[in-house]
Amino acid sequence: MIKLLRMAVFLLVLSAEVYLVVVLGDRFQPANHFSYFTVLSNVFAAVVALLGVFNPVSPQIRGAAVLYMGTTGIVYWLLLRGIDVQTPAYANWVLHTVVPILVVLEWLLAPEKTKRWWIWLSFPLAYLVYTLVRGPIVGWYPYPFMDPRSNGYGEVLLNCVFVAVVFGVLAFVISWAGNKLAQKRSLSMSHSQGQ
Repeated sequence: MIKLLRMAVFLLVLSAEVYLVVVLGDRFQPANHFSYFTVLSNVFAAVVALLGVFNPVSPQIRGAAVLYMGTTGIVYWLLLRGIDVQTPAYANWVLHTVVPILVVLEWLLAPEKTKRWWIWLSFPLAYLVYTLVRGPIVGWYPYPFMDPRSNGYGEVLLNCVFVAVVFGVLAFVISWAGNKLAQKRSLSMSHSQGQ
């Protein structure tokens, strides 16, 4: 069941990425495409899921994938839904909604104990710096809420603080839930073995 779920995550992300390349055609720009947090988090989660089909993956790596996908879904539904992010409908639905739900579900069904959840926040921070440095150079930002040209850096800062809070809270919750559920599962397994 878990391995099927992981394979589904991988195949869905692969299908959405191929679909994007085909549908966008000449408009597909690799440098911009891989500057979307959504794309990076989905590709990362897909690789982690595929590896998990064949071998155990570090709980820290799995937890990071859950955080990035969970935040991708939440930020999309709170800040981006209804905004034209130039993503074809199928890919948009898969990358922003279906895969985030499946990745979180997989974590809840196969929880693991993690430590130092705050380390997971280093990638989003690096992404923020990359985006704000690259944006003025190339004249393009992946998300409207990160674009200072329309509303200034003050609003971008507020938006980024909001997203950072989402990241922080979600990272803590993912780690806490994983630890609690893993502990509960190991207790029930040891209890059933003792009978």
